[in-house]
Amino acid sequence: MVNQIDALVEVATLAISRIDEITLFSEIEPILRSVSFFDISVAFSYPRSGKPEVLYDGLKGISLPNAMSDYLAGGYLLDAVYVACRQGLADGLYRLSTLAPDAFFESDYFLSPLVHPCISMESGSLVEEIAFCTHAPDGTALVYSLMRSKGTKVFSDKEFSALKPFSPIINAAMIRYWQNRIDKKVQECSTPDFNSEALNLSFRNFERERLSPREQDVVALLLRGHSSLSAAKNLGIAEGTVKIHRKNIYAKLGISSQSMLFSRFITSIIKH
Repeated sequence: MVNQIDALVEVATLAISRIDEITLFSEIEPILRSVSFFDISVAFSYPRSGKPEVLYDGLKGISLPNAMSDYLAGGYLLDAVYVACRQGLADGLYRLSTLAPDAFFESDYFLSPLVHPCISMESGSLVEEIAFCTHAPDGTALVYSLMRSKGTKVFSDKEFSALKPFSPIINAAMIRYWQNRIDKKVQECSTPDFNSEALNLSFRNFERERLSPREQDVVALLLRGHSSLSAAKNLGIAEGTVKIHRKNIYAKLGISSQSMLFSRFITSIIKH
């Protein structure tokens, strides 16, 4: 492991000199990896409206061919990091496990290689994800995730702590990188402010002729990885009521499992 101070200086220097180049992330990565190993990575921008963009793809081709495009088409709505950022997450470095709902890691979304571009068909391929998260002045959420895949262990507390001091530099670099990108684009119209309704639009459109607004709320929470108990707490209702809603949702849609519900929702947002 290299000296942390030297690594911080190197990253800061690169962040300044490569701020407008696509090589920014690829040149920073070897330095971060010398502090704490990771084998795959990815950087996304999540604007307040519109679809996300891939700023950097360090996934080394582990994804299924259409996984990334399906994620960008709507699968990202179930991403715990995205949801946390849109709900006002403070800038910093986070473990996915601290941001995710209680049943997220058993959810169809997390385990699905079809819409989760950071995992492969091999079960348990994603061991852990940690993410540098920040927000640009225009409200765009910027996320740079470092991940460990099968055959490795989760980041230890010592390794996570060693990477934390890099957060202000990495996040500042992402903001400047993003600002330079949008400064080069012709702004045809102003970007509307983000609001919770925009975030939940896909859920509101999902089977709206058959499901009630409350049932759509339940679908949104369950598919994002909340257990029935967690969904009940979020909605201010009893756990038993959530279970009744779930039963009614299945009956109305002619399905018998949450996996089928997940597939129906993903199909709807990708086609949309």
